[in-house]
Amino acid sequence: MPSKLWFEKGDIRKNRFIRGLSRSLIFVPGNNPRLLESATHSDADIICYDLEDSVPNKEKQKARALIKKQLRDGESILRYYLLEPDIFVRINSPESGMVEADLKEIVQDGIDGIVIPKVNSAKEIKKIEKIISTLEKKRKIKGIRLIPSIESSLGVMNCYEIASSSKRIV
Repeated sequence: MPSKLWFEKGDIRKNRFIRGLSRSLIFVPGNNPRLLESATHSDADIICYDLEDSVPNKEKQKARALIKKQLRDGESILRYYLLEPDIFVRINSPESGMVEADLKEIVQDGIDGIVIPKVNSAKEIKKIEKIISTLEKKRKIKGIRLIPSIESSLGVMNCYEIASSSKRIV
């Protein structure tokens, strides 16, 4: 059994917001089924399945499918934790042209949030938020949070605008 506190089957699930600030985040390559499975035993506060840097372009679709399956199957493993980890997915950057394809595959029940790399402007966040809202409504889910990653001088110059562009940002 994983090292976190856990409930036996049938116990009430914990409040997902009991933890407050997250202390640790582990990135897991989305194209590696073994690592996706083993991440469920991590003590990290956030498990972040990665579609970006750790996945070669030719394996992006395979990674989307594996993460989609892990989100569906992993929920049954994680539901016994007292303080279960939040599940995020790091999508490809807004400039990559792959954001919509990533979101269409991974926005589903079982995901808590999206990490958006290489954010340069609030406009990028708004565009992604609109796609997520449409998918949430269509799939009858809600509450997906966002973590924008500022990785350029332009992003730094626009960081206040980016950070205040959405109520989803944590």
